[in-house]
Amino acid sequence: MPFARRCAAAGMAALLTLSPMGCQSGSEPLEVPTAQTVSDDFQPNAHQSEALSFQETDAGYYFTSGNLYYINKEDMKTTILCAKPDCDHTDDNYCNARIHAYYLLRIQDKVYYIAWQNNGKVVCATALDGTQHETLQSLKYREFTHSESSTDQAIYHRGYIYFVSDDILYRTKIGAEKDDVEILWQPETTSEPDTLYGIPIFQANGLHFTLWADGDTVYFMANIPDENDVAVNALYAIEPESLDIRKVWTTPTKEEVGTWETTGVKVSQWYVKDGFIYFYLSGGDFWRGDLSTGKNENLADTHEQTLYGSAVFSDQYLCLLNDIPVAFYGETEPTPGGMFHSNGDTIFVYSLDGKLVRDISLKGLYDDPSEMAQIDLLINSGEDLFFLTTGYTASALEGPFGGLQGNKGHVNLCRADLQSGEISILYQFR
Repeated sequence: MPFARRCAAAGMAALLTLSPMGCQSGSEPLEVPTAQTVSDDFQPNAHQSEALSFQETDAGYYFTSGNLYYINKEDMKTTILCAKPDCDHTDDNYCNARIHAYYLLRIQDKVYYIAWQNNGKVVCATALDGTQHETLQSLKYREFTHSESSTDQAIYHRGYIYFVSDDILYRTKIGAEKDDVEILWQPETTSEPDTLYGIPIFQANGLHFTLWADGDTVYFMANIPDENDVAVNALYAIEPESLDIRKVWTTPTKEEVGTWETTGVKVSQWYVKDGFIYFYLSGGDFWRGDLSTGKNENLADTHEQTLYGSAVFSDQYLCLLNDIPVAFYGETEPTPGGMFHSNGDTIFVYSLDGKLVRDISLKGLYDDPSEMAQIDLLINSGEDLFFLTTGYTASALEGPFGGLQGNKGHVNLCRADLQSGEISILYQFR
């Protein structure tokens, strides 16, 4: 993942299994446009969420969180894609909306996604209204034979699915046979993972691929040891026709960006556009790197707004939330019972040239002092910024040791209008 909380997100599934609350029973017709235009290119704005998987069309957004949903752009109405009467949207064998997708890949006449099936990864599809489910192909997949490194990563770009399995980067066409794949890149050396009770342990210095594309070029970023055997983020460019691969960028040095409270210099979030990489250093600032020269420039001193934080990018904006990512818990004041509390209450909106456009307060969404909140930025498209808020309440633990425990409350899908600054709740999950 190219975005914040990489270490923390390793323990978090690529999707949240959320149940709808107060949604339609399924007896009403689904309002999903049948004609939807989508480019055959990769969708960078929709590939940034760690919590939900998104894809965009001209008329709306599809997203999955254990169920498949649709957001109509015209009125922002959010619909679960199941029209079966009296369905509670929890039965995998009955509900149309139940898809356990790792990534939504492509949407045109169908919604394509990658799922886990029969101990392997498969490419599936469904009609735009959530009906007519089908499995299209199996992906070449080996589980954790060398290291635990972003095995769920996959993108779609101009007819090909690019995906990672066991530190190997592959590509294949939609509908191809399992073994009809091309190996694009693999590390020169590999090692067996550290395990605990037979389960691979997250390795902070593992490769951790992230895939991307911009125009004609496909990119991947991985942790690569430098001359001092220190893992740094390195970005590689792939030419899809020739399959030539070249390193185009590495993270700036401490001397270049200055030092701060965090250790090392690693990219928190990034976005490639027109030959430049825009990136945010949590604990640092907002930067831009020229992929033709490797030169970096500081675009905005975002640490003046928040020392840590998380961000999402688009072709127009950097949206920065002044929260404290999980990875920094040990360096901040603990919350009661060790519960997650983002401390985020403001989104700062910057243009891609580093100018602060506006700030948007989120305090009204969780101003009950008895409730804590986790905030996850999802995607930014045009003037629409989508994010999740998760409520937590604290209750006392009985027994000799006492203490507090966290009780998960509601989860809201929210939207911020970047033009007006207006905040709205689009959907509420259990």
